[in-house]
Amino acid sequence: MNNGFWLRFQQIIVVFLMTAIAVAIVYYGYRPPSYDLNVGSVCDRDIYAQRTFVDSFQTEYQAVTAKNNAGSVFIRSEDLSEQNIDNVEKFFKVTDEARRNILTELGSIKPDLTEEAAAYKDMLNEEMGLVLDDQTIDTLISMPGKNYVYFKEKAVSTADIIMKDNLDQSSLLNSINDQVNVFGQSNPSLGVEYSDSLRAILRATMTPNTILDENATKDAGDNAYTAAMNDPVIIEKGTKIIGAGEIVTEHTYSNLQDLELIRDDSFDILIFVRVMIYVVMVIFIASWYIVSSRHALLNNMRGIYTVVIAFFIPLALSIFLRSYSSFIVVILFFTTIVATYIGISTGIILSIAELFIMWPVMNFDIGFMIVSTVGVVVCAVIAGNRNRKYNSASVIILPSLFCVGASAAYTFILGGNNMSFLDPIIWTLITSVFSIVMAIGLIPIYELLSNVVSPVTLIELSQPGHPLLKRLFIEASGTYHHSIMVSNLADAAAEAIGADALLCKVASYYHDIGKLENPMYFTENQSEGYNPHDDLSVEESVNILTAHPEDGVKLAKKYKLPEPVIKIIDEHHGTTYPGFFYNKACRIAQENGYENPDVSLFRYRGHIPSSQESAVIMIADTCEAAVRSKGIQDLDEIESLIRTLIKDKIDQDQLINSGLSFEDIEKIINAFRLIYAGVFHERIKY
Repeated sequence: MNNGFWLRFQQIIVVFLMTAIAVAIVYYGYRPPSYDLNVGSVCDRDIYAQRTFVDSFQTEYQAVTAKNNAGSVFIRSEDLSEQNIDNVEKFFKVTDEARRNILTELGSIKPDLTEEAAAYKDMLNEEMGLVLDDQTIDTLISMPGKNYVYFKEKAVSTADIIMKDNLDQSSLLNSINDQVNVFGQSNPSLGVEYSDSLRAILRATMTPNTILDENATKDAGDNAYTAAMNDPVIIEKGTKIIGAGEIVTEHTYSNLQDLELIRDDSFDILIFVRVMIYVVMVIFIASWYIVSSRHALLNNMRGIYTVVIAFFIPLALSIFLRSYSSFIVVILFFTTIVATYIGISTGIILSIAELFIMWPVMNFDIGFMIVSTVGVVVCAVIAGNRNRKYNSASVIILPSLFCVGASAAYTFILGGNNMSFLDPIIWTLITSVFSIVMAIGLIPIYELLSNVVSPVTLIELSQPGHPLLKRLFIEASGTYHHSIMVSNLADAAAEAIGADALLCKVASYYHDIGKLENPMYFTENQSEGYNPHDDLSVEESVNILTAHPEDGVKLAKKYKLPEPVIKIIDEHHGTTYPGFFYNKACRIAQENGYENPDVSLFRYRGHIPSSQESAVIMIADTCEAAVRSKGIQDLDEIESLIRTLIKDKIDQDQLINSGLSFEDIEKIINAFRLIYAGVFHERIKY
């Protein structure tokens, strides 16, 4: 089983266990308390809504009420409309027959129409079942012939107009009144005399012309029901559901069921499955980010273990503190550690992922998410900024102030009394300060467990007063100045490709400390005219030269340098070989008739670079030494030499594990050119 497979296997196991533990914690934190209550029982405590939810009972009640109140849907019936018109026409046929008996033999209207009116009234009752008032009967019987003909036509046409609309009983009466008014206004002379009669006739002969549409009525009720269900009754978090001593009603019992508070204490598979799907999705996205970004964390299992431990601390604290307030910002513990050691973007991404995992524990409180997200972004930017030094006070104070400001703004928007403003602010301040202070206090332990180094430690190592740097300056001043130049190159290149510039800068100071064992055997420390290698065999010279990475690792461990710096010291030459002495050995072998020696005997006994930072320092070290030894000052020649040296490293497979892309290589070359442009710029002659 190779190391790469074993590393990936460990990572898969860690992610699996982390997911399982997170699911268990979130399930425990999200699962609400249960109460043994039934309809009609008496509650022994106040119960409040732990989250905002839909009141299904009241919503259903309102939906059913809306359905019942939707009313019936009636549509116009052509048959009924025609029947009403026919009734009016039939009425006037009966009237025509009655009026034939009102004339004398000479064609004039009889002076006394009492008998004819009575007969007409009986005729209407017998043939049509109508009963008209005496005034209307007398008017129709005694109406002059010309007026009667006009009145008859108007009555029939008015009935036809009325029946064009959909009319129930109420609207029918209104329509009759409206049309009678039109008749009176268009015929002022007849309107006063005959309007009441026209109204009475139409009311007596006409009925509503609509019929019930069962399908439309059902659809109207269903639509009213659906609309009410789509506009549910919302109960806000913190609302009292039932008070101590109150009887549990059906409505209250339904609310408790909606909140999942009515159940036994046994394992709830439905809640567990929901939590598991949610947590797995969040952890998968976070893991995908780490893998796709080829993060250096993937190569440091101790770092992964420590990040996982730091991940669970705020998650556990949230369960303990949630009963006091939803404005707890313990996530800043995790953010401070991850941003400090891994970087700003990773600190933000992983912290937000943990916020989503904590969210169910906090009952999906929006205020918690808003305030915590503000704190995460500010804390990550400050704690992870390696280009500007922030002291511990800044890391504590600034994120806490921003969190307090976000908390105050959120509660102000919601409104409330003075205590509703004060309580969130106090809890936000206490928990944010506490979580950051705790993280800063545990930083030394984190460095010990994870083999990573903080910016604070790196800045301390960069001070010239460090014992190793003082020794290097005094005992190997050439190597010291070489290291300073390498640090400038590495710092610029790392910043160009997004690597850890501070680590590159500081590690460059120490990458050649192994030369302190034999400083005079390295050209940068030799006096003019004397080279100790002239008195040594090629094998002896190679042994001394190739031993300096190993000697540097021993010295670094003796002085307790951080593991990332030690790793760079070990990897800064990889498994290359000193070409000058190998070529010299080949030349000597050829002169004596021997085969060329095995190149593996000349190689450095370190490891090839395993990170971008280590590869950058390898390239910077090689380029600085070559440019110095050849005395080149022309920028184009320097760039050509750099490209040749980098190609040689690629051909020797020194960069295959570094994570550098060809785009990164171009950025490194451009960064080196800018540094050399500053070193070899023309000076004004005084």
